[in-house]
Amino acid sequence: MKLLNIKIKILIDKAKHNATKPLADKILGFISLIESVIFPIPVDPFLAGLTLAAPKKALKFALFSTIGSVIGGIIGWMLGYFVGPSVENILLNIPWFTETKFNAVKSAYKENGLLIIFLGAFTPLPYKIITITSGIAGINIIGFIFISILGRGIRFFIVAYLTKIFGMPALLFLQKHILICSTILGIAIITFSIYIF
Repeated sequence: MKLLNIKIKILIDKAKHNATKPLADKILGFISLIESVIFPIPVDPFLAGLTLAAPKKALKFALFSTIGSVIGGIIGWMLGYFVGPSVENILLNIPWFTETKFNAVKSAYKENGLLIIFLGAFTPLPYKIITITSGIAGINIIGFIFISILGRGIRFFIVAYLTKIFGMPALLFLQKHILICSTILGIAIITFSIYIF
C-alpha cells in the first residue's frame, strides 16, 4: 500500500508538470480509455494532479476523463461480448467454478446489471472488470453507455471540482477515503433514483 501511494504521488507530480501542455487533456483522455480496459492505476491521481496545476481547466479535464473512460468501457464491453465464449470455456475448466455457478452469476448480472455497472463506474471497484463482464453477460450496450457516462461523469467531476476548490487537502482526503465517500454517495444517488422513479 505504501509503495502504491509513492507511485501515485510520483504520477501526481508528473501530471502537475504537464498540465499546461496543449495535449494534456487528450493524454488524460487516452489514459482514461486504457484504464477502462487494462491499465491498473486509477485515473483519479492524474486528473487531480492536472487540476491542481491548472484549476481553470478542471471541468475540461473531467470531461476528457469521462469521454475516454466511456470509450474504453465500450471497448471492454465488446471484448467481453465477442471473446466471452472463450473466457467462459476457460472459467468452466476451473474445478470449483461449475456451470451452475457461472449461470447463477450471469443471471444475477442480467437482473441487476445496470446497478452493478453504476457502482463499478462510480466507486473504486475495478471498472475494467465491470466492462468486460457486462459484455459477457450481454448487458444492453445503450444502457451500459448511459450508466457508464453517469457513473464515470459524477466521479470525475466530483474529483476535479473538489480538487479545484480545496486543493491538496481535498486530494489527500479523497486518496484516503475514496472508497467510503464514493460508496456513500453512490448509495445516496441510487436511493434518490428509486424514490424519484
